[in-house]
This record gives sequence, structure tokens and C-alpha cells, in this order.
Amino acid sequence: MTQKPVSLIAGSTGLVGSLILENLSSLPGSVIAVTRKSNGLTKNVIEKIIDFDDLLKGLIDIDEPIDHVYLSLGKKLSTYELAYMPEANRESFKNIDFNYSLAIAELGLKKGAKSIALVSAIGAEESSINYYFHIKGKLENSLKRIGYENICIAQPGHLLGKRKDFRGHEIPILEGALHLASPLMKGPLRDFRQVQASKVADQIVKVTRENEGLSILTYDDFS
Repeated sequence: MTQKPVSLIAGSTGLVGSLILENLSSLPGSVIAVTRKSNGLTKNVIEKIIDFDDLLKGLIDIDEPIDHVYLSLGKKLSTYELAYMPEANRESFKNIDFNYSLAIAELGLKKGAKSIALVSAIGAEESSINYYFHIKGKLENSLKRIGYENICIAQPGHLLGKRKDFRGHEIPILEGALHLASPLMKGPLRDFRQVQASKVADQIVKVTRENEGLSILTYDDFS
């Protein structure tokens, strides 16, 4: 019999998702990771390797009741796509960051989950003319409407941490510039400061397990 509580996570091979998975695997309970490929973690983790397109066809189900859902899915993007995403790239981005994520959320709700956590981004707003922020905001609003009792939305700025894949030669330059500019980023700009991915993961797990209602996490929550 699966030990309680049971957490369902999608996006566990990414930077924040892998840290959430490590965090959850060390806590009481068990984790179901829906993924395209194995994470290599086995302690308290049940891997369900799937074709994510099958989610949209209603072909994926989970046997166990679920308590918490963690969403950290995200398409790998070039830095320029954060500012302007070409029309040709938008469908695949929306499919991963919105359609797949919402399908996982609906599956978790169907299996009894009361709490859900989302790794979003500072600046997420459905009304934004920036396509990246528009889709992030659209997902946030959709999660608020589908019936979860407890919702944790993390809105970090640029994430710091060791990534498994190469992100671009410009990333060290960007991170250096953000580090130098950090003392000047005050008021509304404060939340756009870069933050350690490990702190984001730790806080997401803590808040999802302990808080009730809607929690929006920004820079000061990760400090």
C-alpha cells in the first residue's frame, strides 16, 4: 500500500523540479513522478514514464489517490524568447507550459488532491502582451478556477543553480549583470532579483504542505 501523503510531480527533470523531487523523496510519504525519462531517484519515488500528448487524449491515469500536486514543467527557451517569442515557437511552448500542466492539475484533482503548487515566474500576467508572461499568467488563473482548496504559486526571478543542460553563453553575463544590479533593484523591481533554485524548491514544498488557501511566493519568501 502506498504510504501517505502521496505527491504527484511533473517537470522533475528540470532545475527546480529536480530539487522539489529530492526534497519530497526525503520526507514521509511517497512521490509519483510523471516524466518522459527516468530521474535516477528511487527513494520513495514511483516513476511513471509517459507520452505527455497522451495526457491531452485522456489516456493517462494514476492508480493511487493523490494529496499534493507539484507543477514544474517548462519548455527550454532561448533568452531572447523571454522577451519576444516568434509565432513559430508559440504552439510548442503553450503545449508544455499550459496544456500539459493544466492536464496534470486536472488529473491530480480527479484523484483527490486538495493542494497544488506551480513554479511560475515573476511578471506572469494573462493580460500581458509578452507571450511568455501571458501563458504563465493564463495557467495561474486556470489553476485558481478548477477547484483546488490550497494553491501555492511561486513567482521567482532568474533561477540560480547547476543545470544539467547548456543554457547559452549569455547566461553567465546575465547573471553577473543581475548580481551587480541587485542593490539597485528596489520597489517593484525587487521581485525580479535572481534567486537560488534550491530556496524556491524548499519553500514550495513547505508552503504546499503547511499553508491553506492561496499563497503567492516572491523574492522575499525565498531569501
